[in-house]
Amino acid sequence: MLRAVVVATLCAVVLPVLVAARAVRRIQEPGKKTFFLVATPDMPDPMFAETVILMLPPTEPPLIAGLIVNKPTNVPVSKVFPDARLLKNEPSVAYFGGPVYPSDPSLILRGSKPSASAPWLFDDISVSTDPDAVAQLVKNPGAATDLRLVLGRAQWSLNQLHAEILEGSWYVLPADPKIVFSRKPKQVWRVLVQRAQLQEVNLTPAPERSALETILTPADAAAVYLRTR
Repeated sequence: MLRAVVVATLCAVVLPVLVAARAVRRIQEPGKKTFFLVATPDMPDPMFAETVILMLPPTEPPLIAGLIVNKPTNVPVSKVFPDARLLKNEPSVAYFGGPVYPSDPSLILRGSKPSASAPWLFDDISVSTDPDAVAQLVKNPGAATDLRLVLGRAQWSLNQLHAEILEGSWYVLPADPKIVFSRKPKQVWRVLVQRAQLQEVNLTPAPERSALETILTPADAAAVYLRTR
């Protein structure tokens, strides 16, 4: 009984971390769907507290970058790009994308045809991180139904991000267009945290439990569990 309890607890603690780490590595593989990094309630860095980050395909390996999508600023889009053409219901302010290159603009688009200047990311979402292309796209968004101007980005080395996941700073969840373009960005973090915690509860299927029970003695399982606390 003790062995089963310890292994079940270990699964609940360790398997979500392993799945998250695997997802981070997969983003480096061509054609893989992107994901959100969602700050856990235990996030130690106040810069990233309650953030939701849309991860981008790597362009400067071994660096990995993403855009915070739930932190509107007080900076009007028109101040950054005076010629910008705002769409109906589009936010009139830029969003804080992260502390790296904080004045560099990126543009997230929904519904537009992907192009060299704004390549496809997932579903009907494309992203441009080139300042010249962003300047043109905000003036002429084409068929886009939604735009989100983002200033700055978040950035890690692969090992750094793995370490932060292992220390419990991030959840990893599938990216969702409705979250990216939510009209209530200050509420999406709590929604995703609840989703992530529910995912953790359902993340330990019987085959994984059986494998751990076969591999680990009760003492081994207890030792690994205690190291994760």
